[in-house]
Amino acid sequence: MKYFILSISIFCAFVSNAQETLSLSDAIQIGLNRNYGIRIETRNVQVAENNNSWGEAGRLPTVNLNVQSQNSIRNQQSDNQFFGGQLFPGFELNNQQNFGLTPGVAVTWNIFQGNRAIISKRRLEQLQAESEQNAEVVVSNTIQSIILGYYIAVLEQQRLDEFQKQLNLSSDKFDYIQAKYDLGGAVTSDKLLEENNYLTDSASVLNQQLALNNAFRNLNLLLAEEDINRKYVLTDSLMIEDFTYEYGDLIAAAFNENVDLKQIYLSQTILETNTSLQEASRYPTLSLNGGYNWNRNVNDLTNAKYEGPNTNYQNPPEPLVSKTGTYFANFTLSFTLFDGNRINRAIRNAMVQEDIGNIRVDQLKKSVERDLATAYDQYLVRKQLLAINQRRREAAETNLQNSEEKFKNGSINSFDFRDVQNNYLSAAIQELQAIYNLIDSKVTLMRLTGGLVREYNP
Repeated sequence: MKYFILSISIFCAFVSNAQETLSLSDAIQIGLNRNYGIRIETRNVQVAENNNSWGEAGRLPTVNLNVQSQNSIRNQQSDNQFFGGQLFPGFELNNQQNFGLTPGVAVTWNIFQGNRAIISKRRLEQLQAESEQNAEVVVSNTIQSIILGYYIAVLEQQRLDEFQKQLNLSSDKFDYIQAKYDLGGAVTSDKLLEENNYLTDSASVLNQQLALNNAFRNLNLLLAEEDINRKYVLTDSLMIEDFTYEYGDLIAAAFNENVDLKQIYLSQTILETNTSLQEASRYPTLSLNGGYNWNRNVNDLTNAKYEGPNTNYQNPPEPLVSKTGTYFANFTLSFTLFDGNRINRAIRNAMVQEDIGNIRVDQLKKSVERDLATAYDQYLVRKQLLAINQRRREAAETNLQNSEEKFKNGSINSFDFRDVQNNYLSAAIQELQAIYNLIDSKVTLMRLTGGLVREYNP
């Protein structure tokens, strides 16, 4: 028995060693900075910001620099060629070397394409806003998870405290009965009963410590903590302020600030812009293609070899060099007269997608309204349940204090006192659970009305 008591003490001391303090606000800030989902969405926002430019929308021209070389060695044979002012049948002219270099600049610019560039730029802005709103949804969900994860750890810690109180009381009772037994004032059955109660409460403490360790691990996962087994001293207690909500204010806030609704509103504006983008295909397009090319060509016959009837042929003393500069600017106006109704079908499909988006908006609004009504009713009921469980715990605590004195003076037996002891533990655990349930309902209401982002990540 002494070895078992020592094992529990060592285990509890081990899991409590080297703990740092952690408040709810600190946990939220750590999570917002390090949470994996938020970091991923932050990168997605950066991609959307990079794409939101006039160049991506097609408003700016394209400029290309080209350099082309032409190098050749030519061997020429002919049966009848006018060469040197006379007609000679049959000759060969070998090793004619030609070197050319043509750098140039080309500009391509779609001047007008039915305002497609302007519409595309507007769509890129909307995609960036949608990406930012997606990040806000992830932030809201993360804050909710961190708050609940933090309070679950607080709940498990306070449950452990209650089980520890039960264990301490059982230990005192066991020591008391052991002393009486040693003096001959208690029978063996009384001693075995208290020993069994003590062992049962010891097992409850160990199991609850395990539950607390798991709660810390889940919290560390939300905080992206490298040490998944890190333990904390949680400075925020499991309590909640008594606050009265008006349903009309909640539903108005939900329709205006709910992060999911704000996200789908942005998605709907993108669908509307897609329809305008398809309609732009009906207009003609005007494009400019211009540039400048410069050519330097060298025709080298200084090392050419001639075989033929013209014995007076002499190689030129220097290569022949020619230079040419060419400017060009051309406009192209195109208009699609008929393409098998592809443009009209694309426009009709975009309009159908827009109608589908409107239906989804209405569906989500109804879903949010239902969830809010459910959460509001749940909040009201849980407030009443908390009041009931608080009164029950107070009564059980008073009964426990009175019964302890009665047990010591022999007015009640061990069985009756154990029942009182268990009733108090059950009432204390249910009160803690009722507080957590009310916190959960409050956080749900804040999530549905956009309050989490406003309060914790303004």
